[in-house]
Order: sequence, then C-alpha cells, then structure tokens
Amino acid sequence: FKLNNHCRHTFFSWTWPCRWREMGMVTFSHIPTRARHSIQSAFSLRGTTATTSTISTSTMAISMENPQDPGNPQLPQYISVEQKPEEKHDSYYPMKRKPSRTLLYFRNRANTSNVSMSMLIVVLSVLLFHRIFSLYMSHRRWINAPITYIERPCRSPHYDTMQDSDAGKICITTLTDSKSTSAFQRFMRWRNFDGILELTWQNKMDYARKHGYQMFDGSELIDTSRPPAWSKILAVAHLMNQDDCDWVMWADADTVFMNSDQKIENFLPADPTKHLLVGSDNGGGYNSGVFLLRKSEWSRQFLSDWWDMRSFVRPPGMALSGDNNAMKALLRDMPDFQEHVLSPARCTFNSFAKFLTFSEQMTVMTNLNEQPWYNSEEYYHKGDFLAHTPGYDNKVDCLRLLLQEAR
Repeated sequence: FKLNNHCRHTFFSWTWPCRWREMGMVTFSHIPTRARHSIQSAFSLRGTTATTSTISTSTMAISMENPQDPGNPQLPQYISVEQKPEEKHDSYYPMKRKPSRTLLYFRNRANTSNVSMSMLIVVLSVLLFHRIFSLYMSHRRWINAPITYIERPCRSPHYDTMQDSDAGKICITTLTDSKSTSAFQRFMRWRNFDGILELTWQNKMDYARKHGYQMFDGSELIDTSRPPAWSKILAVAHLMNQDDCDWVMWADADTVFMNSDQKIENFLPADPTKHLLVGSDNGGGYNSGVFLLRKSEWSRQFLSDWWDMRSFVRPPGMALSGDNNAMKALLRDMPDFQEHVLSPARCTFNSFAKFLTFSEQMTVMTNLNEQPWYNSEEYYHKGDFLAHTPGYDNKVDCLRLLLQEAR
C-alpha cells in the first residue's frame, strides 16, 4: 500500500508514516496497528480520499513483521481496508534478493593481494592442465594404417611438366623450433617438435643429394614474436634472394620423402607464368606444409603479402599457428589465382599419412573398403612421393614408422 499521493496532498505529509516512506518503508504493513487505524479513513487503496457511497470495505491479511509470513499468530491478522468492489488490490511486498555466497566472500574479503593470488592460481591451473593434456597427447601410441602398405595409382598433373628438361637449380628448405632461443615459446607450444628435424634431416639430405638438389636448414631465421610455423615464409624468402635457387620447395619438418625415385621436375610446370604449386587441405582450401615457388617477383610479393596477414597470428601454445589459414584466405581472394597458381592432386607431393591406435586397427580391418581414406588420393599409399603427418601430437613415433617404409 503506497503512500505516495497521500504524503503530498493530505495533512499526513508531516506525520511519521510519510517520513518512513522517505526512508524506504513504503508498505502499509510497516505501520503500527494504532497508527494504521487512525489513518485508515483518510486514504484509499488508489491514493484518493475514500467515500462511503462508492467504496466498500474488504478484509485482507497482512503481516506486521514479515510480509511473506502472514500466519504469524502473535500479530494482528486482519485489518479493514477500503477497496473498490471486485477489484484485486495492487499491493506488493518488495523483497531484497540476497547476494550469493561467492559474491559476499569477494565483497567482504577481496583486496589487492587476494585478487592477485586468485588470478595467479587460475593461470597456474590452466598452464598445468595445458601441459598435462599436451603430455598425454604427445605420448599416444600409433601404428601405420593398412594403406601404408597398399599401392594405388596417383593421377598425373593436369598441366605440362618439365620432366627431364632443364628446370634450373632446385632448393629444399625446412626448419624446427628446437633451436629457438625463446624458452617461453617452447614451453607454451601444444605439440612437441623436439628431435623431429634431427630425425628426418638425413632422409631429406639423402634425397637432395640423389638428384642434385640443395638442402637448407632455416631454423636460424625463426622470428620468436610469432609461432615458429610462420618463419617458413622467412626461410623461403631468404632463398628467393639467393643465386643458387630457381625453384624453392618448402617441406615441413614432419615430412618424409617416401619414394626417392621420383624427381621434383616430374611435377614442375613448364609454363613460365605459373609460380606456385600447392596441395589441397582437409576441410577445403590449401595446405602450407609443402609447396613450391618459382623464383620471381610475383613469388616475392606473395610471400610479403602472406607475412603481412598479422590478424591470423595465433598466440603461443595453440595447436594451430594461423599461417595455414592466412594462406587459405590469401589464395581465396587472389584475383590472378588461375593465372599463376597450380594445385595438382595431393598425392603428387603432399600425401597425408594415416595412423591408427591399436583398437582402431582391429575395427577398420573388418570394413577397410568403407574407410574414407582407403584408395584416396589425399592420403599416403605405398609408392607416393612424400608423406606428411599433420594433426598428430606424437610426431616422433609417427615419423619413425614412416622412415621404416621410406625407400
């Protein structure tokens, strides 16, 4: 029962019920019984003066002590209130919602030192979970999928290739962050790349020597302000300015040359206007794990534009670095893509290796022909040129399995 209008327009404006209204006590139930009966005839439910001819009297239960407990036997239970006939009263009992215990705790105990300690505990907990999960993922045991031992044909490039003609000097480069001086970056990384390049370096060097190619390690060029995968751009750009390279092939450290009899000239384009060869990626777009660039001004500009896509750079420790998504976006919006870029079948030079757990191996053997990777040009089969291991955390064991099958 509000006293708003009565306190402004009646002689009760000086009385203590109106002063109580100013202090927030706005319900009629807060007024003592004696005072309530004394002012009862002076105002009605709607805030107007009551008239006996148009207003009837109804009875309502109102608690004097607790508005939500009208059954208190120690207090008067009924008072006579004047209302309009057959109309529900619009009285309300405001309730204050109690704050949660957590809010009360921080409200009463929070200070600079406590907040700092809480934030430190949260950060350390996240880092601990990060490292435990990363350690678990990097120690999962894999075995080669059956397709590693099964041959399947790979489509020839849909363009004219150099074959045995003079392709100029071909350079191959790769890198790893195991030599990086950034301890924080190596700690935060999700996947463990330690020992990968040392494991695959000899395989790459043997292939390069066999065909007269030059092999370069770009690990010294790593930019520690970004995830290491971005530095592949710097490694390729560095060779673009060398006189010893007419074509530069980038191969991630987690790649293995599986069929050393195949030559890079077998899929290099004879058309001098084609500058970039790149394979497809799972889920659409292109994969930056293996690509080839012709030494040209177009290629230098492509690398510069790719490096400038800073909005794609991911924070340290993420499973993905953002470089691959940046290249996808760059090629998707490239106006002269058809004129300068070629994308042969992925089995040409960037087959994705497939590994299974022991339990998965037993399951797929019963329906091998129904697996999406069986006889697929996207995944490595026996005889393909190169095998790539993207998406696997325990890369050391995966690469060892591949190296056993390389020839």
